[in-house]
Amino acid sequence: MRKDETLTIIENTKKHTASCWNQFGFPAIVDNKGVVVTKLDNFVSWAKYGNIHVDDILFGADTISSHVEILANQYRSEIRQKLIEPLSQHAITICPDMWCDSYLQVSYLGISVCFTDENYQFLTYDLCCHPYSEEDKSAENIIIALKKALEPFGIADLSQLNFVSDRGSNFIKALKPYSPIYCVAHRLNNIIKTCFYQTGKIKRKTDDGIPNEALELVYSSDSDDDTDNYENYAIVASSFGYDLIDVDLMDLTSSAKNILKTISSCKILSGLNKIIQDQGGVAVLQATTVRWLSMVQLLESINRSYKQIKKILADRKKIIVLDKLIILQLIFLLRPFKHIILIIQKGKEPTLHLVTIAILTLRDTFNTHKALIEYSQNYQINPSTSELEEDEEYFEENEGLRFFRIRLYQLLNSMFVIEPIHLAATLLHPREMNKKNSSTQQQQTTAIADASTCEPVTKRRKRFGEEFETGNISDEFDDEHDDELSKYLKQRIEVDSIDDNPLKFWYEHRFIYPILSKLARSIFSIPATTANVERQFSAGGLMVNSRRTRLNPQQINNALFIRSVKKNE
Repeated sequence: MRKDETLTIIENTKKHTASCWNQFGFPAIVDNKGVVVTKLDNFVSWAKYGNIHVDDILFGADTISSHVEILANQYRSEIRQKLIEPLSQHAITICPDMWCDSYLQVSYLGISVCFTDENYQFLTYDLCCHPYSEEDKSAENIIIALKKALEPFGIADLSQLNFVSDRGSNFIKALKPYSPIYCVAHRLNNIIKTCFYQTGKIKRKTDDGIPNEALELVYSSDSDDDTDNYENYAIVASSFGYDLIDVDLMDLTSSAKNILKTISSCKILSGLNKIIQDQGGVAVLQATTVRWLSMVQLLESINRSYKQIKKILADRKKIIVLDKLIILQLIFLLRPFKHIILIIQKGKEPTLHLVTIAILTLRDTFNTHKALIEYSQNYQINPSTSELEEDEEYFEENEGLRFFRIRLYQLLNSMFVIEPIHLAATLLHPREMNKKNSSTQQQQTTAIADASTCEPVTKRRKRFGEEFETGNISDEFDDEHDDELSKYLKQRIEVDSIDDNPLKFWYEHRFIYPILSKLARSIFSIPATTANVERQFSAGGLMVNSRRTRLNPQQINNALFIRSVKKNE
């Protein structure tokens, strides 16, 4: 702020004695003739620069709090206007979840919204992380809380929305009337934790050396208690000729038990992080069964600091099962899951069309050990030489590793069901539709069925899902009299000209396919995962820490909302 050169500041009149008045030239301003222009009691007059309130210069807690609330309400009004048109086109998806902070022990209802606007742009916002004030978390009260949280955004009729949620029993029951779609990343994470006996379903004392920690489940989300029917898995798996799904923990071979022991040992190493970092290593990441990718990230962090960890354990004379080869083999086994989940949890563009391809690819990858090796080579996800020793031994498959690979394969086939919405999204991506010259509805169904059994190519893949792409090279129709769907299925498209984001194609062809483009706009507003609301909870966890335990929960809600809006600017 510059001072007008024609004005000078007289000495303090002692009416205001705080040192800040001297610093800012209070309490009065006089002209060059010594005449007082303005006496500054409540407001500062700064000549041509207008009136400035003292609260705008000296920020206090109340001033900041008031500004945050005003700004949040202003942004809510703006987002409300943005949602009007997509809401009328059924092009809005809500991702709700529950979270409880670890310090204030306040339960929050988090809601992220994904929508496609009239220009077919995919947009996301964290609408709220609102304190949950209902009496309990019953299905009825969750719906009441959802309606209250969405009211400021002009959303009253939940039937106009798409929903994506985890498989928590409370949300399953609450959202059942609205036919929700379930988060793919949650499901894949559940497959991993089921495979490695991390579900908490088994509660017994162990006498075979496997620590009880290997059987425990720690929840960070109030709604993440999956209501899976584990009894049905063995029935489905029996169709594959062998059943490893129903193998009891106590019946595992020694090789398989050693793998579980190694996982359990890795989980207790995070308490050594300070010493590990002091000796030049990287922090060991914490693994919990409700956080996606946490197991493979834990193993990768231990591998990077393996020498430091072994030295620390030796110095402390601690006997912990920490087999380097098992760690490398587990990383090799789990990295396809990491690769897939990172692809489908993107938050800035549609991902639902990737689900069918992702699941079919994973099923094929874990079918044989050779396919697992080829996947790593095709997508270049082998651990780098900086992480692994130049030793191919980790590629070998021992008895224990084979057990868990086959178990993963069976769980992928039994626990994950590719839904019609997944197939529809894949079909509506012009790069992924398989068949050309399919002019009837029956042939279209055949094309979808063929996609579910498509054999992967053996050559090096240029991009994820390339083996599922059409080979058409023209942009012409075979019959101008066909209906929209038939025209679309017959359209010959140059694959390399298609953008990864299918909405660009449908925006350009919205007049050629007016009905299909509206359907695509609605379907592609649905994300494959609830990653956005999970990221909001992560930000909330960073905001509420041991030094901010007096934060008003409503202000946390406002701050997270403003953060989301600013990220989209």
